[in-house]
Amino acid sequence: MRLITGTTLAVALTAAALVGVAPPAAAVGSGTVTVQLATPDGTPIRLADVELAAIGLDAVVGNATTDDDGTATFVGIPAPDTVTVTTRQLPPHGADTYAPGLRSDIAVREGSTVAVTVPLVLGATVQGGVVGPTGPAAGRLMYAWNEDTSQVFRTTSDSAGEYRFVGLSTGKYRIEAYASGTASPAVWKTRVHQQRGPVPASQVTLSRHYAHSDYDLSVFATTPSRTPSAALSGASVVVTDATTGASFTSRFSAVLDSEQTAQFQIPSGQYVLELRTAATTGTPARVLWLGRPGGVYRYVADRAQAVPVRVVFGGFNGWGGAVPE
Repeated sequence: MRLITGTTLAVALTAAALVGVAPPAAAVGSGTVTVQLATPDGTPIRLADVELAAIGLDAVVGNATTDDDGTATFVGIPAPDTVTVTTRQLPPHGADTYAPGLRSDIAVREGSTVAVTVPLVLGATVQGGVVGPTGPAAGRLMYAWNEDTSQVFRTTSDSAGEYRFVGLSTGKYRIEAYASGTASPAVWKTRVHQQRGPVPASQVTLSRHYAHSDYDLSVFATTPSRTPSAALSGASVVVTDATTGASFTSRFSAVLDSEQTAQFQIPSGQYVLELRTAATTGTPARVLWLGRPGGVYRYVADRAQAVPVRVVFGGFNGWGGAVPE
């Protein structure tokens, strides 16, 4: 199984990288920030070669790399300013890897030095596999995107179609597998939890997911209120050929979310989309169909209102709508 720690970028760092390093000439003066990597309780972590960035209001204003003691120094930071110091990339740490860390609201003053710690915790691990039409999908570009922080991790599936993400921070992740740079991704979701203290890092193992070059049908369902729905989590989707009666079944992710997606590789044709919601403590399971009452696609309880959707082989076909609450 190939293991790559991946690229870990926070939203602010992603946006700031597009702007570049701010020219210090625009500032009145400059200050210095010294950084020590540490555990959440302040114990120093002696991890060398960790790349750090200092981010101002809308730009990266400094870069530094830790020495053997896990310390780094930013000099010439435009001042006065309030910056965030974040890790860019974290090297492996034995059998584990630390999750991205940051320290925000650091006040930089002209001619002064401020010392801070950047807390790190061992990250979580997500592993699984992808298969294609002929078996294990080797060499698939894999992304894990944290929907809470927009951090992105990247790896590649190995010869057995297996992959592993390490050093993930806590959150809900959208995991995508690409057949090539231009193909639509296979998408699924999972939730991971970080290691804290002596607790072993989370090991989230996913079942094998199907990934192919172009998706013949992608079915989605969403809540009108955009609030997470237990009825959609783990719900099943059945698509039935309106001419032959052949049916295909898939399931939504078990992660609690306001929108879910299921993917199918099926022949071209006209299909009726059926959604079987999951039972919750407050509501029983329901059977719904995708219709178009009033000219808007949404799920309806009346089978007679179901509208077949068209699927064209080799292209991306996305169909779905809101579910009644």
